[in-house]
Amino acid sequence: MEETSQLRNKIARKALSQWQALMADNVYLTNHSFQHSFELYFLHDQELKKKLIEFGKQVAEDLLPLVAENNYRLNLPRLEPYDGIGNRLDHIIHHPSYEAAGEIIYGADILGQFAIPGNMLKSFALLYLSGHAGEAGHNCPLACSAGLVRVLQRYKVPNSEFFLNKLITPSYKNNFTGAQFLTEIQGGSDVGQNAVLAYQDKQGKWRIKGEKWFCSNANADLILMTARYDEKVSGTKGLGLFLVPTKLENGEHNYFTVRRLKEKIGTNSMASGEIDFNEAIAYPVGELDKGFNIVMENVLHISRLFNTIIMLGMVRYAYSIAYQYARHREAFGKTINNYPLVIENLAQIKVENIAGLASILATTKLQDIFDTCKTPQKQEALLLRILANLNKYISALWGVNHIHHCIDVLAGNGAIESFSPLPRLFRDSIVCENWEGTHNTLRLQILRDIHKFAIDKVFINHLQTQLDTLADSPRKKQLTAAIILLNEQLDNLKNLSADLQALHIKTVVNQMSVIYLAVSLLIEALHQQLHTKKEYKLYYYDYFCLLHLQNETLQYDKEYLHLITKIVNED
Repeated sequence: MEETSQLRNKIARKALSQWQALMADNVYLTNHSFQHSFELYFLHDQELKKKLIEFGKQVAEDLLPLVAENNYRLNLPRLEPYDGIGNRLDHIIHHPSYEAAGEIIYGADILGQFAIPGNMLKSFALLYLSGHAGEAGHNCPLACSAGLVRVLQRYKVPNSEFFLNKLITPSYKNNFTGAQFLTEIQGGSDVGQNAVLAYQDKQGKWRIKGEKWFCSNANADLILMTARYDEKVSGTKGLGLFLVPTKLENGEHNYFTVRRLKEKIGTNSMASGEIDFNEAIAYPVGELDKGFNIVMENVLHISRLFNTIIMLGMVRYAYSIAYQYARHREAFGKTINNYPLVIENLAQIKVENIAGLASILATTKLQDIFDTCKTPQKQEALLLRILANLNKYISALWGVNHIHHCIDVLAGNGAIESFSPLPRLFRDSIVCENWEGTHNTLRLQILRDIHKFAIDKVFINHLQTQLDTLADSPRKKQLTAAIILLNEQLDNLKNLSADLQALHIKTVVNQMSVIYLAVSLLIEALHQQLHTKKEYKLYYYDYFCLLHLQNETLQYDKEYLHLITKIVNED
């Protein structure tokens, strides 16, 4: 009996060892769907392809172990307020694995690509692979730094060129990282309540005084923050945008102190804190009365795009863990990837994640076109505004559930921090879900934009334009009908009372997101069919529509089982 027990243990551990070994496989080369997306957008860019292959290997073999080590509870960042003789330091100390992970992520030159107008999609191809490691302590600062790059390219401050060069240096040891401090304890999403004060001293230098409540990347070299430049001007119109360097030109620390670091549910490797600004030296960015608009159009807009691609990378890696586990874990005489409920769970996660990736890639391509256009139009800017919000909204709404249901596949093992990265990815996803606009914040912003800019008409026109490029087919007809119905829903929404609009916008935004994902996925699927003679993205699309664009109840028959099995076993 004891020998039988030991044999079973040995067999089970061997299967788990085989599963674990697969987690070190190249995250680019094992993702055939993303490789097709690469061919769609970068057909002849062999240099980028080589970089993605190299980085995909580095993420799996080097970055993920470093991030796991850095995320261990005894290795998390800590604050040293003073040195040994009582001088104020405000020094945030990271474990050595943090710097090593940063060298890999920043070394991929994600920000160097981002800084070139028209190259955001190339940057995001690399960022997607980095996102497989979760927030990783660096992907949030990377997004903050990108926002700073974009602002400094458009608005000059003292030392702009020096700051820009430091931000895009592909080395964490040698670069500068950025931060965005907007939140105050009384404000939150209601930024118009912010009270931190900006004023000019007798020498004409701008200084910042007050408390910022949620300061992520608290050890940043450059801080972009809002402050009220005129106490007589209420709301967001009274908020200017300022750049605050951590070090002054004489090398001394700027005049701010860190109260404490936040203990967050996730993204624990990245230091978030509460900071008091004690007449800190600051540089105004752009016209003072345009500060909040600069934040919205550059900083938050870019952060929402970054948030989306990182979340999708997290989900993809979580799916890979769950899929391979299901292939190696035996229960009741067969591996669990043979059980229909496991198959269905994996199929839905996979298809929704791939649709989300098609959506953000299509949006980023439009952003690149916009950024390189000599005469960009307001309608194009409005389209990008709503697409960024929809992408961030649906990737966050679904992403947390996706990773949760990947944990389900591992059952009790899924809850163990040392067994797989899934608990960390899940915790990181919850934080990313609430950063850069909660679900309700995004829903209501879209509702306001519908009334203020008729942004719904801009969106509908774009969907119809995209469909016009496709040959007639039953799939195109299905999407055309869905768009007509959505347009009717949007028109009906405007006839409701304000309170009822606030309730109904949830359903409307969900449908807007679903249709945009479906259109983006169909375009990729038809390209794959035409250029590679493969069709797996077409049945990904068909299953996506079964889940989200049909009114009838799903028919659980042999055809349905065959479809979801084919989806999970492909790619």
